[in-house]
Amino acid sequence: MNERNGIVIDNLDVNEWSNKVIQILKKIVKSHHSDTKDKLRARLKTLSHEYLSLIDLAYDSKQNRLFEMKTLELLTEECGYCGLHLGGSRKPDGIIYTNEPSNNYGAIIDTKAYSKGYSLPITQADEMARYIGENQRRDSAENPNEWWLSFGANVDRFCFLFISGNFTGNYAAQIERVVRTYGTKGAALNAENLLLLAEEIKNSSLSHEGFWDRVIEGKS
Repeated sequence: MNERNGIVIDNLDVNEWSNKVIQILKKIVKSHHSDTKDKLRARLKTLSHEYLSLIDLAYDSKQNRLFEMKTLELLTEECGYCGLHLGGSRKPDGIIYTNEPSNNYGAIIDTKAYSKGYSLPITQADEMARYIGENQRRDSAENPNEWWLSFGANVDRFCFLFISGNFTGNYAAQIERVVRTYGTKGAALNAENLLLLAEEIKNSSLSHEGFWDRVIEGKS
């Protein structure tokens, strides 16, 4: 039996004890994800349950690119948005947009998979701000890849979305700073709410304009 810093550790050194604590915490997190998926499974009547994998992907930083791709697949294949996964150097993770006769909107999307939640550091908020500015100026000399051309020609308003497992810290203040600087509205959306919104769009109880009102405008 060892006693270190007032803590009695029976037949374990500190490293072994730490590893056991980590494994216990992982089991707790995994159990929480299973509970979340079980609750969602009961509510997703129209949307394919294969998208429940987004709950696991959203918390696995090793699967960040797959999380990007699956999120864009959900929005384009199941929710009726136009758009695509971009990613890569000097591009946002993806974009979506509506393609109606008029009053269309587009969204610049950044997805982040983090095991402990996403706090939206200032550097990554500034990265989104750069994309917003590039989309407003649309200057090939500024960014030769011209990623903004992926939006439909008839899109007349834009927003931005951060999507992750959950959000922590001062993320709301960072979003508000970007909104004030560029006059472009934006929001943070966790994976669970994304799936619930997708279910509503899929079963036709929520329109694309309703998505804008609820998520971007914050209307109930």
